[in-house]
Amino acid sequence: MTGLDIFYAILAALSGLGVFIFGMKILGDNLEAVAGNRIKHMFSFIDKSRFVGVGIGAGVTAVIQSSSAVTVMLIGFVNAGLMTLPQATSVVFGANIGTTITAQIVALGFGGIKNVQITVIFAACAGIGAFMLLFAKKDILKKIGSIVCGLGMIFVGLQVMGDSMESFKEAPIIVNALQSVTNPILLVLLGAVITGIIQSSSAMTGLVITMSAAGIITFPQAMYVIVGSNIGTCITSLICSIGTTTNAKRVAIIHLIFNLLGSILFMLTDLFAHYADLLMSWFDTAQMQIAMLHTMFNVATTIILLPFITPLVKLVTLIIPDKKGAKEDDNTPRLYFLNEQILTTPPLAVQSIKREILYMYTLAKQNLDLALDAITTVDVSQKDEQKSTEAKLNYLHKEITKYLVKVNQLDISELDAKLLGTAHHTVNDLERIGDYSENIFEYAERLKEDNLSFSEDSLEEVQQLREALENLFSLTYKIYDEETPELIPTLYTYEQITDDMKVLMGEKHVERLNEGRCNPETGALYLSLANDCERIADHLTNIANATKSFAKPKKSPKA
Repeated sequence: MTGLDIFYAILAALSGLGVFIFGMKILGDNLEAVAGNRIKHMFSFIDKSRFVGVGIGAGVTAVIQSSSAVTVMLIGFVNAGLMTLPQATSVVFGANIGTTITAQIVALGFGGIKNVQITVIFAACAGIGAFMLLFAKKDILKKIGSIVCGLGMIFVGLQVMGDSMESFKEAPIIVNALQSVTNPILLVLLGAVITGIIQSSSAMTGLVITMSAAGIITFPQAMYVIVGSNIGTCITSLICSIGTTTNAKRVAIIHLIFNLLGSILFMLTDLFAHYADLLMSWFDTAQMQIAMLHTMFNVATTIILLPFITPLVKLVTLIIPDKKGAKEDDNTPRLYFLNEQILTTPPLAVQSIKREILYMYTLAKQNLDLALDAITTVDVSQKDEQKSTEAKLNYLHKEITKYLVKVNQLDISELDAKLLGTAHHTVNDLERIGDYSENIFEYAERLKEDNLSFSEDSLEEVQQLREALENLFSLTYKIYDEETPELIPTLYTYEQITDDMKVLMGEKHVERLNEGRCNPETGALYLSLANDCERIADHLTNIANATKSFAKPKKSPKA
């Protein structure tokens, strides 16, 4: 084999690896898009038990095809306060099991069954999926086409890598050089470094399978490289934890400790268990031996470490302690549910936007309560709190809008796209509610400055208006949170009450003015209050109406 042949073989191996990795990305991204709502539903059960957490981690990773991506997602959740560290730990354990699914698929397909070349059959999926993408009209069919195409590309990549390895096999100098590396620790380090570079243990497993199947490396060598790849896959989550909260950094460290402890336990027990001999006697082909090793390694590590989640969390807390005096100021405006890490999972990024909007909603309600309390009691002692909350609202309005631009550039479902389409208007509505609340608080300040107050009759009318707004706020929150637009007709009745109250308050003001029971200055503030509250009701109605576009259609009851 000439030097030029070796060069061509290297290029072929790189191209095969590239197609393999790209196929995995297409497959994972589109499976994630199709199963996005199910993934969101799965995470809602996270607090049930650690076993449920392991199952969710395994299931989500099997869909996304990357334990690193799931760990990055968890970093985002913990950073946002959506998940506790022990909950995230159990999901990390499950993610390491779920990531072995790719190796099992590759092993089943790459080996073939007798005279049936399964690799070629699976590779043909790339063409089938491409035709589906070309001719499908519906979004869901295009997503399925992408899934089929991605699956096919994985095996196209494997086929190309396999052919290149057969070429390397004809170069004894390369085979001898590779097979001469037998030191287990060196092989583990090699697997960790290469996986850290390509940032995919699944891709590393595919490469090792093709090399082992071609006879370029032995199974004992492949075994240690695979163990090392489990350590190398942690590099992605470690990088993504930079700049996050302390607990989020701990999630990345837990991912690393899990794989480090598993690797150490494996290496120590291998001294007397001789796993290579066992697996070679249990399974016939190199690819099945490697796939089963990958699965058994992660399952065994999970079983061993699962009872020790609490001590593990304490250990990580010691490694990354809370910073002294660094307790976060609750008055500092910040995003609670949105961060860069969640962008790796578009369906969950959309869900987090909705959570951030609902948080902004509670702030808007909080400021209105402060304003109405101030104007009815003529007590403006909560001015600093009102200003602080208004600053948070303005900050969230700006930052959520920026985040919406980023998420709109991702591949999202049709319903999620509709939610994002209304989200711009919703955050504007909430920001305007904050502005009206600020106006009302300023009316209270003017009453205080001029030593004025509303009459008892006026206060009773304000209380009736406030009750209608309370009902509007609670019902709008329920409609938006639970996506129940069927409740909007009930909402309209409360909106009508605010409209009627505005008219009534104007009429009553004129009566009191004519009777000399009200002065013009107080009356002007009173009418402005009624007008602002009516505008707030309009904005709440806009928010509720937005759900009509993105709420999932309800199944009709069977006759």
